[in-house]
Amino acid sequence: MKKILSLLLAFTALALHAQEPMQYRIVPVGSSQWMNPKLSDEVREQIDRIAADGYNVISIGTFTFLPMHIVDYADSPYPEAAEYTPAKVAQNLATLRENISYAKSRGIRYVVTRSYSHYAPYKFWCAHQQELNPDGVFDQLLRKAHQNDMFQKALAGKSPNCVPQQQWTNDLFRDFFLWSTSRALDLLPELDGFLNAYAEAAWTYDVEKVRPNTWKSWKECVDYDKTDSCFVDYSNRLAHMLREKRGDDYFFGMRDWYVKPEVMQQLDIPREKLVLSVKYAGYDQPLVNCPPWGKQMLDDGYGVVLDMHVYDAEYPHPVYWYDNNIVNRIFDNVRAGGFTGIVYQDYTLRGEDSADNPVRRLTQLTVAGAMNRKPWSDADAEKYLAKTYRKAAPHVLQSLKAVAHAQEQFIKLMPAWFWRGDGLSVGGLQPLKFWQMFDNPEAPAGMAFVRQEVVGVPEYCTAWRTGNRSDEELAAKYHAEKRLTPADVLREMAACADRAVAEAEKARAAGPANAPYLNDIVASAYLNRTLCQRNAALIEAALFFYKSGYVYNDKYELSRERVHTEGPEYGAECIAALERYIQRDYLMRRIMLDYSPRRRTLRHANTYSAEQKVANVLKRKIDTEDHTEAEFEALRRTIEGK
Repeated sequence: MKKILSLLLAFTALALHAQEPMQYRIVPVGSSQWMNPKLSDEVREQIDRIAADGYNVISIGTFTFLPMHIVDYADSPYPEAAEYTPAKVAQNLATLRENISYAKSRGIRYVVTRSYSHYAPYKFWCAHQQELNPDGVFDQLLRKAHQNDMFQKALAGKSPNCVPQQQWTNDLFRDFFLWSTSRALDLLPELDGFLNAYAEAAWTYDVEKVRPNTWKSWKECVDYDKTDSCFVDYSNRLAHMLREKRGDDYFFGMRDWYVKPEVMQQLDIPREKLVLSVKYAGYDQPLVNCPPWGKQMLDDGYGVVLDMHVYDAEYPHPVYWYDNNIVNRIFDNVRAGGFTGIVYQDYTLRGEDSADNPVRRLTQLTVAGAMNRKPWSDADAEKYLAKTYRKAAPHVLQSLKAVAHAQEQFIKLMPAWFWRGDGLSVGGLQPLKFWQMFDNPEAPAGMAFVRQEVVGVPEYCTAWRTGNRSDEELAAKYHAEKRLTPADVLREMAACADRAVAEAEKARAAGPANAPYLNDIVASAYLNRTLCQRNAALIEAALFFYKSGYVYNDKYELSRERVHTEGPEYGAECIAALERYIQRDYLMRRIMLDYSPRRRTLRHANTYSAEQKVANVLKRKIDTEDHTEAEFEALRRTIEGK
């Protein structure tokens, strides 16, 4: 009978997905903003906008440990866990409840919180060293493992006052976490559930491997099987707690990071009640196709919401881009796939930006239009931009669309950014590497959903080398198959980059004096052109490298030998292209520092170690010094219109 009931529930879930795509229309908002009584007016304006745009779920976060902000631990079994005064906790709780109540009065159906796992308040961790960190066994790992910066901040007394990498296998931590979460749900009766991520710092470790501190990488100490079983226990306990406290109308969502289908099958949660948040292909970049693993989860009976940035996409952030056609195609695919909903990120501010930035608001309205089956046209976008830029509006639009198309084409050559929902790593216009041009061998269906009609560098070079064909012969072959070569993509990128600059300059000439953000848009067009030149140089270097018969990529293939020696060797040409890449990278960073208020620096410094490794494989020298100062000063005058 239980099996029959389970099958009926799964069938019902599948039918629901087919009948009601985008059942959950989720917008994340900032936790600190929603707990600050001084920002109540701003929060209400945000809620009004979100509700008017057609969303029905708000996700508050991201918390590391939600209860420490709203639970008065002075009146609890764990007084040592208090990070804030009772007055501060009471203020946080009251403000949060008021904002949630207002959101529901405006038609928001569910309000949930989102958190990572597993963290402990710093004072609690300090008070229980013997239980949580006996003999300092985790000290070295905490200084080396993922989110070690958070541990260092906690030691220095800085926010967020949490210690990551706590162990679900530890009875004290698990009991404390569950008690605290239960208490938080009692204090927040308006809260409908969670949208959590079992990721980042949720690994379970083999303590006997950790203890000697002889490991070279903290990853050597991860017990992957135990991590999976802890995920199952953690998820089951939270879902059961929600059902007990909220009845059948609870919301329980999990990010798909590191979550494997075979492990999910062990969950004691009805599939239709588990909402999996999967990074949509366009989360980090302008790519329209849905992730195949998300569709598989949906077909298996789970709820699947697709998580996306558009305006604030990590790549090519901070470059400005917009294209209503890309947005409309994205939602055509979401709707055709029958997905349970979306998580749309662009209502959260980053950098020196404003909620009223015309490009941000245009993107929000275009996404809302596509979501609500009212897609925006070029004319709609021009009309909106004309409110700010008047006669310059058509040029602003065409500049933004040219940038979008250039980047949409480029990412088809770099598919290894994608797999298991991570997309591009955070950090914006980060350094690029050869391995990112290869299909991830673990991907079950390859990276065809990213590559689309573009021939990847590995396939192209193999065909060139083994078939003894010229570039012209290969181009004819692939064009007959309606496919684009890497050279086709690079030409299209260059043309789009030039068009974006030309249209931005026309916008500056035609726009009102001191039009908001217009100078940023102009500077962004030049940044995009430099980015395109940088990326093209890397692709060209890779083409020379792999045509020469090398297989090394520093991730999937580590052999440094020239495996195929029957053809020519283009070592000098490869180094010259890599040096162009390095100089464009330096120039790009200079432009960002002075002209990109949305992100002035990159998250990762570049030592050009990857380029050095390629040079070593080729047994050649490479110049990694910065020679762009004079070029940048000339470009500065151009950007500023002098």
